[in-house]
Amino acid sequence: MDIVVTGVSHRLAPVALRESLARCGLGEGRGLLKLCALGIISEGLVISTCNRVEIVAVSQESLEPGSELLTLMAQASGYDESHLRPYVHLYTNLEAVGYLFRVAAGLDSLVLGEPQILGQVKEAFRTATRYRTVGPVVSKLFHKSFQTAKRVRSETELASGAVSMASAASLMAQELLGSLEGKKAVIVGSGEIATLVATHLKARGLSSLVIYGRSLEKAQSLAKKVEAQAGDLGEFLANLAPKLDGLDLLFSAVATREPLISRALLPGFTAKKLVVMDLGVPRNVEPALEELPGVILRNVDDLVEVVNKNQWLRQIEANKASAIVDEQVYKFSHWLSSLATSPTIKDLIAMADEARVVELERTMAKNGFSPEQKEALENMSRALVRRLLHNPLTFAKGCHRHGRSDYRLDVFRRVFGLDPQ
Repeated sequence: MDIVVTGVSHRLAPVALRESLARCGLGEGRGLLKLCALGIISEGLVISTCNRVEIVAVSQESLEPGSELLTLMAQASGYDESHLRPYVHLYTNLEAVGYLFRVAAGLDSLVLGEPQILGQVKEAFRTATRYRTVGPVVSKLFHKSFQTAKRVRSETELASGAVSMASAASLMAQELLGSLEGKKAVIVGSGEIATLVATHLKARGLSSLVIYGRSLEKAQSLAKKVEAQAGDLGEFLANLAPKLDGLDLLFSAVATREPLISRALLPGFTAKKLVVMDLGVPRNVEPALEELPGVILRNVDDLVEVVNKNQWLRQIEANKASAIVDEQVYKFSHWLSSLATSPTIKDLIAMADEARVVELERTMAKNGFSPEQKEALENMSRALVRRLLHNPLTFAKGCHRHGRSDYRLDVFRRVFGLDPQ
């Protein structure tokens, strides 16, 4: 059995490549359903965020070098495999387990200790559960990743004072504008990232903030929390040029497969100085917008410099978190190893119970036992088998804790005659 994590992240892949994979619907599970149906993988799911699109899969056969999954990503994104390959990472087995635990704990995020990633990993698991591509190994793997992230949060200060994507973006906007005091801003979106952005912007002294969402009700709810105004996203896009006139700052954080804001929507538009922060992957804003006079466009990849400024301050806590991850991987490795003993344990129990039933039926056939006596014999035979199997089963269950476990199990099976000669 192989556990594999493969895909692209901010470590190697540019935002254009990540958004191609994010917008193709890979995270909806259709491609994985096909691989499961073909028997290429037995379980799997996709983690899709603004910084990564990764497949987590379990296969009973070796997936090295992950060619089937690479083909799936290439077909979904429209890239040739040769173009995609240099940006794709591949982790297998315990290395894959450790990598996933690090992702869930925020140790592999663009922002070290980022708290939002755990929610995104949980959402990926829920989506895969709906598509029924989750089995016992993936289920155990992800629940252990949640447990690891919880330990990192409670036992370290990794996320304490961490620079989130939202705070990094608002800080960059402030640096570009000099100050946010007295400035006018618009936020496109009303989800988690938009909420964080709104909170950070209001704390920096904006004079005006309007929030536009697909759901006017959600936009109004968020606006009420941060003392802002709200509007309908469709109406905003239909009157884009007038809405941007006199604006200083535009944030966009909406889940979309195609840019919402394009240059074609703004013919002849000019601005004194308009900072546009695109926090979406796929991107919400067409890159050509920066060609318009006065427009300064930034996306998630541009935040690296801001994030890294104080990254070293949390490195000590990151080292503590890494030790927790290593401990959790070690525990998970024992669980994985124990899976190898399960068939032997089942076979021994089945063999013993079959022999018990045969002898019990033979004894009962020769004697005229009453129903009460038959029940007593049945209970006695079951108790006797349990007592006799106690030590052998304890030994079998512990084989994975010792070296040469395969050899030990092989001898065990031969001693009890579990394999046909």
